[in-house]
Amino acid sequence: MLILFYVCISLSIGGSTLMLTHLFFFDNLKVFAQRIVACLSISDCFYAFGLLLYVEPSFDGYDITRCTIQGAVTQFARICAFLWSTSISYFLYVSITRGQKQLIYFQRYEKFILIIGFAIPCLMATIPLFFQSYAPTPAKVPAICSINSNDENKSIEKNRSLSLYLNLTLFYIPLLLSLIISVYFILRSYFKIKRIKSQYELLNKQINIQLMFARNLILYPLALFICWLPSQIIFLIFVFKNTWIEQIQQDYFINQTGTYYYIRIIQYGASFLQGFFNSLVYWFNSYQMRKRLNILERANLEYQKTKTFLSNNNEYNENRSSSQLSNSFENLQEI
Repeated sequence: MLILFYVCISLSIGGSTLMLTHLFFFDNLKVFAQRIVACLSISDCFYAFGLLLYVEPSFDGYDITRCTIQGAVTQFARICAFLWSTSISYFLYVSITRGQKQLIYFQRYEKFILIIGFAIPCLMATIPLFFQSYAPTPAKVPAICSINSNDENKSIEKNRSLSLYLNLTLFYIPLLLSLIISVYFILRSYFKIKRIKSQYELLNKQINIQLMFARNLILYPLALFICWLPSQIIFLIFVFKNTWIEQIQQDYFINQTGTYYYIRIIQYGASFLQGFFNSLVYWFNSYQMRKRLNILERANLEYQKTKTFLSNNNEYNENRSSSQLSNSFENLQEI
């Protein structure tokens, strides 16, 4: 389990670091959309490094200060990742439906957006501190500090209830909202472009590239879903079948094997690879974008021919709409 822990974290740190390096040296960070992607990568780095702050093989006599710091850092980084992933989907939608002018409007408030994007996770990471609810989770081996009430002055049932409510409100609900909102905006963007495609058959090549960008960006929320799906399943089992999960935990601690061992391998392997999966999505999208640059150039030339054709035929009085489509298409190149 410890080997798996370090391998997954190393992959996430390596992927996120390479992603930030590429953004800084090779991509244009002056572009607003690229800075949003950089914020996502920074969040993944915080999460990966936060996990390395605390590794203990036992639950007794742990370093409370180090445990609290690790729990707060990882909670902060996870919520940051949820917010920035959702922001990518929203700004894609804005770029397609409202154009570059609206993105420029958002750029005026970029500092405010960045402050909010990091302040909300900071607040959500601070709340458990008031309940002293960062502690090693007995359900996890090796012990990882996360939201878990371990107050000796409270009964087991009260500690369990507090842990349940804090995890639900500060992690699982934000995760589900992030996934739902991201998929909503990406699907709206995708079908918006598809409707335009049906109206302007002569511009198919340009619109197909828009569809490719919109379709590929759904990989960001999909990566989050894959990373945290096992944890969500475990959480639901913990809520509705607590007796069963406790039994297989006891079997594991006694025999050091069994169903619980494989459940935890899947959960660790998925959740700790968040930064690695996001970096793979980034590299895939970058590759696809650069691969299409030549096609994009040819499509622009064909668009000029199409525009001339439309202007010379009286039955097509759609120059204004075609121009709006072209502007939207150019805006998407930055995303």
